[in-house]
Amino acid sequence: MVEVSVIIPVYNSENYLDECLDSVINQTFKDIEIICINDGSADKSLEILEKYKKLDNRMSVFTQENSGQSVARNNGIKKSKGKYIYFMDSDDYLELNALEEIYNISEKNNLELLIFKMINFNDGSNKKFTSRYYEMNSLSHLDGKIFNYADIGENALDFAVSPPGKLFKKTLIENIQFPENLIFEDNLFFAKAMINANRVSFYDNHLYNRRIRKDSTTQVKDIRFADSIVITNKIIDLAKEHGIYNDFKFGLAEKKIDKAFLRYSMVDEEFKEEFFKIVNVDFKSYEEEYENKIFNDGFDNRLKYVFRSFISSNNHEEFDLKMEIFDLEKNIKKIKKKNKKLKKELKDINEDINSSASLKIKKSLRNILNLFK
Repeated sequence: MVEVSVIIPVYNSENYLDECLDSVINQTFKDIEIICINDGSADKSLEILEKYKKLDNRMSVFTQENSGQSVARNNGIKKSKGKYIYFMDSDDYLELNALEEIYNISEKNNLELLIFKMINFNDGSNKKFTSRYYEMNSLSHLDGKIFNYADIGENALDFAVSPPGKLFKKTLIENIQFPENLIFEDNLFFAKAMINANRVSFYDNHLYNRRIRKDSTTQVKDIRFADSIVITNKIIDLAKEHGIYNDFKFGLAEKKIDKAFLRYSMVDEEFKEEFFKIVNVDFKSYEEEYENKIFNDGFDNRLKYVFRSFISSNNHEEFDLKMEIFDLEKNIKKIKKKNKKLKKELKDINEDINSSASLKIKKSLRNILNLFK
């Protein structure tokens, strides 16, 4: 039995695969197996995998018909022999000490799940940059501490879910599967793991380098983005199954509305009407519950407006118009507030000008003040 199984789905990654594999086989932690699942690649990815397999006997290569990342990861779990499982994407790379650090932390604290930070880098320039999502500042106060989902309340299902930013104990996830034929599948897999884990910790350090490229799955903004609606509903059902829905219902409602609007805003124009119809039908099924039990004085007003506008609109153009009106009214309020403050400051300046100030300055100030009348 090895200590860590590294599972890498591979699909048409010939331009990045060497860098990815080099970062794994050269890890300072050696007691690993490297399971590469070739997901029907049509480029030279399989050739590269076979080359590395000859160089490192810890590596195994399996080929499947193109079935998607979820199927590849699920197959990797089935084939794994490690005490811990680490998932990696084939176009990214690890810091060379990453597995050693997260393994030692997990062993020392008997963890089922260790969460750590990822950092982005641009394909081509290699320029690194952080993002609020992967920084997970809401967990910074838990650095090095042991916790579970109940200890952090509604935030437990609302931070970075990407598998490469986690080390899982195999016993935690061996009976959990990534939902297949859906994108945004990481959200449901992580929710299941988080709810079932009793010993979780956060490591406030960047160990994984995430490549940003234009042709990645989440950059293709078609109707598949509507999968996020399905995934969010599955998470809601999961919370209900575990009897914890009441503890998370407000956070899940915010997540549901916010994610639906975010994905709708991102999807290409040709898919907006179809996406709108999916959200319209879905939100109507939650209308009674949300209006009577979820929406209250503390619930975000904009999200309430988004929810109601999706339901009350007849098509996506009408919905877009309602959102434009909402944003316009909000901006007008901001401008009025700023103008009121500026007017007061200008009056204060005018009162402070002594008699020796030039008439030209006084006249200019009076002209500015007259603009607000």
